[in-house]
Amino acid sequence: MLTLNERNLLRMKKNVFLTTLLAAVMLAPAFCLTAAAAEGSDKKWASREFYELRIYSFDSAGQQKLVADYWANAAIPALNRQGCATIGLFQETVPQKGMEVGQIVVLVPYKTLNKFALSELLLSQDKEYMKAAASFLNATKDAPAYNRIESRLLHALEVKPKLTAPNIKKKRIFEMREYEGHSETGSDTKIAMFDDVEADIFAESGLTAVFYSKTIIGKNRPSLMYMVTFDDKEDQEKDWQSFRVNPRWKAARENKKYSNGGVSGRTTWHMKPLKGSQI
Repeated sequence: MLTLNERNLLRMKKNVFLTTLLAAVMLAPAFCLTAAAAEGSDKKWASREFYELRIYSFDSAGQQKLVADYWANAAIPALNRQGCATIGLFQETVPQKGMEVGQIVVLVPYKTLNKFALSELLLSQDKEYMKAAASFLNATKDAPAYNRIESRLLHALEVKPKLTAPNIKKKRIFEMREYEGHSETGSDTKIAMFDDVEADIFAESGLTAVFYSKTIIGKNRPSLMYMVTFDDKEDQEKDWQSFRVNPRWKAARENKKYSNGGVSGRTTWHMKPLKGSQI
């Protein structure tokens, strides 16, 4: 057993560590903002939300339920207490190829990188969260809570700097897509197309966007990711058909300004909201 002096020393070391960590976290985004300011775009850059996207894969429906309950009852309320609002919690209705159990997708919006960087630390200090999350956090090696977590950090596009949540009291379904680019320039060209015209064509065609984003950290970079919502499958097909025949879409595809863009790979998630979802 530790003596009183040893316990006090450990406490002091922990406080020094936390203080140093907080200082580092606060300073890191400042370097990014300084770089953006040098390009004359700091205000637009800073006004765009960041999104943490977590994708959980499973070996069983039991794991799927444990993760869904963890987010609904522990993580989402705790993140709300941190000031993170409008968190999305979704389950695939069509599993990815080779998977028997649909993935769970979580979308957490952050106003700044500071809030994203501090989130895990604040969760660890939230007693209410730690209690509610115990069965998830303490899952054993023999009975893990999930197979793997794939995490991504996204940055909202200029055309839609903040996400828009649908009416959560109504029935709704979601479709999330990732468009991979063949190069950094090619992906940026596709993103410019969304900023300039494609997002407007979506809106004209009835496609209701939740968010548009660029992948900053994650799988399949460089890529663009977005999420759209529909009332039901019939509404989904109607809106996509309206988009396909929109004359502005044909003109945009033929515009030489965007000829270096395009999509070299695509992944689609078909999803429904779960209990506790705020989107």
